[in-house]
Amino acid sequence: MTTALASPLFRPPEEGPLLRRALLAAVAVELLVIGNMAFFFRQEKPQSPSIPPMQLALIAPEPAKVIPPSPRPAAQPKATPKPMPKPVAKPLPRPVTQPTEAPRPATTAPSPLPAAPSLPSPVNAPPVQNANPVKSDPGPREDRAGEGQYAGRVAGEIEKHKVYPASAKELDMTGDVVLAYTISRQGSVMEASVLKSSGFKLLDEAALKALRASRFDAMTAGLWPGAPSKTFTTTVHFALDD
Repeated sequence: MTTALASPLFRPPEEGPLLRRALLAAVAVELLVIGNMAFFFRQEKPQSPSIPPMQLALIAPEPAKVIPPSPRPAAQPKATPKPMPKPVAKPLPRPVTQPTEAPRPATTAPSPLPAAPSLPSPVNAPPVQNANPVKSDPGPREDRAGEGQYAGRVAGEIEKHKVYPASAKELDMTGDVVLAYTISRQGSVMEASVLKSSGFKLLDEAALKALRASRFDAMTAGLWPGAPSKTFTTTVHFALDD
């Protein structure tokens, strides 16, 4: 390009005015072209738009939802077909028969019954007496003497087990205690109580202790027969000289 610009500028001055004008015009055109080209290259190249950096985030996949299986419809029982009713055979009409009168038997008069023979009058026979009559058992006889002896043994047994309280002796306590008690046929005391007090509780309790400590014999069959038990009364004496 420099060579093209230099060749017209350094031509000899003896050329004509037309040529000068042409050269000036050519130079002006070239300058204009060069200026446009310089202006074009001087312009900044358009910057490409900045793209923001991409951020990648790892997202955990959502757990798969377990869909429960839909319940199967319950099997409906098959309807059993109802048995068809059996045809009922209609009975055939029976032929109508007219009733006929049965022949009546000939009525005859009943024959009279024979007379019953007369029975002989009964003869009253004498009662038969038992040769060996059975004697009723009157039971055991009451042994009055044995009853007295038994009552004496009962009182002696109570006296044998009597204990005079020492504190009662020191306080000069004396007196008689009347006991009422019931003995079964086996010899055991069923009930016991103080029928008459001595006036001192210590002496009354001592008499009851003596009764409970005693042991009595069983009653024999002759003692108060038929009675399941027997009630006695015994007086227990408490004196300082005992």
